[in-house]
Amino acid sequence: MNEATDLWLVRHGHALHHQTDQLQWDEVPLSRAGREQAVRLAARFSRLYDVAALYSSPLPRAWDTAVPIARALALEPIPLADLREISFGQAGGMTDEEFQRHWPELARQWANPDDLSFRWPGGESRSEFRERSVQVMDALVWSHPGQRIVVVAHTGILCGYLAHLFLGDAGLWRQMLLRPASVSRVAVGAGEPRLLLQDDVEHLDGL
Repeated sequence: MNEATDLWLVRHGHALHHQTDQLQWDEVPLSRAGREQAVRLAARFSRLYDVAALYSSPLPRAWDTAVPIARALALEPIPLADLREISFGQAGGMTDEEFQRHWPELARQWANPDDLSFRWPGGESRSEFRERSVQVMDALVWSHPGQRIVVVAHTGILCGYLAHLFLGDAGLWRQMLLRPASVSRVAVGAGEPRLLLQDDVEHLDGL
C-alpha cells in the first residue's frame, strides 16, 4: 500500500455498565452522560471533512455513539459484527465476584494476562479475540488506502489494535487504555504507523 489510511478511532460513550463492576454484556446502553458525550462527539466531527466511511460495532453502546457522528458527517454508519467487544459468553452481565464464584478455575486463569488459551465460558478465547481485533482493523485500513475513515468501537478492539501497531502485541492493550468517548488518530498502511492523536477528550470539556 502506497498511501496511508487516516484512521480516526472513537471509543463509545459512557455506558450503564461503567456504573457497576459487571462484565460488559451485549445489550448495555449508553448512560445519560454517554448520550451527551455522543452529542459532543458529533459536534466535533462535524468539522472533519472528506470522511469516506464510518464503521461501528453494532452493540447499542457503540452504535448509539456512532449514529450522531455519522449524521454530522452526512454518512450512513456501517455495522461490522467483528468490531464487537469480546464475547463473555455465560459470564456476560455478571459481576467479577459472581464470575469468580461460578468459575473459580477460570477466574485464576483469567488473572494471568499471558494465558492466551483462556476462554470465557461459552464465549471467546483471548487468542481468538486478539486475532479478530487485528484482522478487522487491518481489513478496514486496506479497504481505504489514502482515505479518511472513522471507527467507533470498544476498549478491547481499539486498545488491542493500537497495542498491536505500536507495542507489537495486541495483548498489551492495557497500556493503551482509552477513556469513554475519546478520539484517537492513526496514519497506517504506508510505512511505519504514526500515532497522531491518542485518548483526546477536548470535546468533553465542561461535562
